[in-house]
Amino acid sequence: MPQPLTVSFQNSTLVSAKTNQTTPETLTISLENNTPSSTVYAYITGQTLDGGLFVLSASGNAAYTYASVNKTLTPIPPSDIAIPLNAPGSSSPRTVTIPRLAGARIWFSVDSQLEFFLNPVDGVPQDGKGAGLALVEPSVTNDKDVNYEKEWGFVEFTFNEFQLFANVSMVDLVGKCPASLGVIRTTGKPEDNQEVEGMGYETGLNKVVDELKQAGGDWEKLVVRRKSDGQVTRVMSPNSAVVMAEARKESLFSGYYDGYVKQVWDKYAKEDLMVDTQNKWGVVKGRVDAGTGLLTFKSNNSETITFDKPSAADIYSCSTGPFAFPPLPANATEAELDIQAFRGNVGARLAAALNRTGEEISTFYKSNNITNHYSRVVHQNSPKGKGYAFPYDDVSRTEKENVAGTVAAGDPKVFIVAVGGGKVNFAAAARMANATGSAVNATVPVVRTRWRRARAGVDAAGWRL
Repeated sequence: MPQPLTVSFQNSTLVSAKTNQTTPETLTISLENNTPSSTVYAYITGQTLDGGLFVLSASGNAAYTYASVNKTLTPIPPSDIAIPLNAPGSSSPRTVTIPRLAGARIWFSVDSQLEFFLNPVDGVPQDGKGAGLALVEPSVTNDKDVNYEKEWGFVEFTFNEFQLFANVSMVDLVGKCPASLGVIRTTGKPEDNQEVEGMGYETGLNKVVDELKQAGGDWEKLVVRRKSDGQVTRVMSPNSAVVMAEARKESLFSGYYDGYVKQVWDKYAKEDLMVDTQNKWGVVKGRVDAGTGLLTFKSNNSETITFDKPSAADIYSCSTGPFAFPPLPANATEAELDIQAFRGNVGARLAAALNRTGEEISTFYKSNNITNHYSRVVHQNSPKGKGYAFPYDDVSRTEKENVAGTVAAGDPKVFIVAVGGGKVNFAAAARMANATGSAVNATVPVVRTRWRRARAGVDAAGWRL
């Protein structure tokens, strides 16, 4: 039987956003090919900081210019945005330049190009620069997607006026082709470089598949095989798999966490649950209300938030059920916004704890058999245990105990993505960046605005449970 949750987290992995800190307005990205294939493509998508759609053109130094879009699923010609990488192991990696972006991804594909599509947004005028358009991306949860059986993956990042923050992103899938990340800072000192090494090409996927088979049950159903030859193409995260199952009106992981969550709720009906928000709310107490059965927290400002028992799907997504944000009115008050932020802060810590089911890093995923086995095997098979397997995987007690596969810098000079995993080539990236400079074509919009959160929970702080 699972043991009740007792976890201690205190610090955040997020680099502090100092008001006097300003990043360069553009950033050089070095794209390295560590795969065995000479046919590898990269694609860069995201949002400008004023909320417009951004797609980098194949030239690598200009934004894609959009034609008028009048119908859904209007294709973007692949050759317009596919950035070919140089040969495997090349000492001259491909370099591109981007403006500040939020919620951005660097996609990559091996042996074939990916296809992206555009949809018009009702009621929003199109300006040829991304306004009024929505991007339809490759999907891991739609087996009718033209990209579904291709070999592809992505990493995620935000580059704003405060910092570059990136993660290796296995929140959706583990593919045959992983990626490694690196950052060269403007100090130019090698000791200031940062690196997160990805899994081995193909070998990492094979290990994850083998261990999920050993876990049994619905965990084996995360493995995706190509229909034509039965070869494994990827492993879906449990969140992706649940989304796909629900679309098919199938059941996956139904009731999986129920017994464990009941034990947690029973425990904290009798004693206080202490959560360190590492924010202005400080350490807050939670207890399950005997009348409502809701886990209830009150801040030092007497703000009250409640959480119902989450399902397995809620735990994997970290954003549904009790972890969802209630809608706010357009004219929300500061008090309403503060309660929303308080709820998000505490909810992130609860969701992380329920995914990990362990007290210390040494016991993550080990204290009982009911746990997020996908996240367990991702970390177990990632170099130094650094992965990013669910939306709040950057929650940690201290930076030393950070298990998330992330890099962050307030003064980035070069952002390195090594497609295929393995070590990044800092020397080659620095040499190419110095040779090409970091100028960006004027068609790339540069917008100053406040920081926005990326897709993958980059602002999750630590907590004490």
